[in-house]
Amino acid sequence: MARGIEAATVDEYLEKMPEPFGAALRLVRERLVAAIPDVDQVISYRVPIFKYRGKGLVGLSAASKECSLLLMSPPAAKALAGSLDEGSLSGATLHFDPARPLSESTIRRIVDLRIAEVDAALAAR
Repeated sequence: MARGIEAATVDEYLEKMPEPFGAALRLVRERLVAAIPDVDQVISYRVPIFKYRGKGLVGLSAASKECSLLLMSPPAAKALAGSLDEGSLSGATLHFDPARPLSESTIRRIVDLRIAEVDAALAAR
């Protein structure tokens, strides 16, 4: 469903998202923007991607029954496996019910982990 949305901007993508998915993704987006320093929001591979220091940090999407936070890092997903109180991890994607958007604390935990990965990778160059 949502992966088929044609949009040039994150705002346009979220405007086209059917409810209740749109409301859930807009709330998660607000929480991501608050948690990611100097965030850059783009559409890539037809979904919203949130960039940090020029690197894709996380993405958002929705399917027929759930919303997804794309971790964009199998190692981060492995580190978080079994330790999250919300949603369900499948590969490097955290799926969640649109009626229960991810909390600020869960988003902060994921963002902090991903920022540390990006910072470490850039420092190693």
